[in-house]
Amino acid sequence: MEKRIQLSVILTNAPGELSKLCDILKEENINILAMSIQNAKDSVKELYNMREKTGRRIALAESYRGILKDSSDYSLIRLLVDKPKEAEKVLVKVKHIVDTDPILIFKLVNQPGMLGKVTKRIGEAHVNIDYIYGSAMEDAKESIFVIHIAETDFDKVKDSLEDL
Repeated sequence: MEKRIQLSVILTNAPGELSKLCDILKEENINILAMSIQNAKDSVKELYNMREKTGRRIALAESYRGILKDSSDYSLIRLLVDKPKEAEKVLVKVKHIVDTDPILIFKLVNQPGMLGKVTKRIGEAHVNIDYIYGSAMEDAKESIFVIHIAETDFDKVKDSLEDL
């Protein structure tokens, strides 16, 4: 487990925008280690549908429609890069909206059940996982996962995973 910094970048939801972002990082010799892309409109739709199914929807459908319209133009890109400070600096310089968050990186043996072991221990430590993304090639020995939790819970997670 390693604590690192993740960049969150708002991109216009249009063809070629991700390519431009990648080119900016390439020019600075910044390597992308992991990435998650989430269309803002789809997130709002999923939230609306979940709240509808659970009966917990408190906003009017009109409010969701307004948010859907506003959010359809953007995507949220979460990036783990090898040089986060430099990446943030260059992306801000070219007028991207950038936020940074501390996250935890896990390199796990690439076999069934490993992620389950880690997340079970995190749950037993009473720590909520906000989101997770990662992957491995099928024949790779290791997998990598990015986990976002409250920064105040980092030590609890570290303690709960000492023997893994």
